[in-house]
Amino acid sequence: MALEMDFSRLDGQDALDIAIVIEDEAQVAYEHLADWVAGDGNTEAAEFFKRMAVREKRHKEEITARRAELFGDSPPRYDDAAPWEAEVPDYEALGRKVSLEEAFNVAMGAETRAHDFYAGALEYIEEPKIAELFDWLRKAELEHQRMLTEEMEQHLG
Repeated sequence: MALEMDFSRLDGQDALDIAIVIEDEAQVAYEHLADWVAGDGNTEAAEFFKRMAVREKRHKEEITARRAELFGDSPPRYDDAAPWEAEVPDYEALGRKVSLEEAFNVAMGAETRAHDFYAGALEYIEEPKIAELFDWLRKAELEHQRMLTEEMEQHLG
């Protein structure tokens, strides 16, 4: 499921508000993946997904801090009432049971979509502090993809 967005219509505050929700969704998604693979006895992979959830939480905290610095306590214009699903697994495609390989593939797809969100937003962000943050996040999503690849190779061969 690809994220369709016209970034030219967003200002910096909009982009930050959406990014906060995206990272929150990512944290929850990794927590779900951890629970699913732990249920099959894959405790090492579950621990990896839990660590990834913590990383996503840190991203949300970084974005929230930058938003407060730039926009104070102005109310969000985008919130979790509408899921952005940049880093959310396609739960319908997963079904009730997920294999370890499917869990890693789902996570990789989510990280790819998150990278694409930050890369796409960067083309239109004019505020230097937001552009710097989004560039860092774009690179972090690439690092997450690298980490997932390494972890997949370790568990799946």
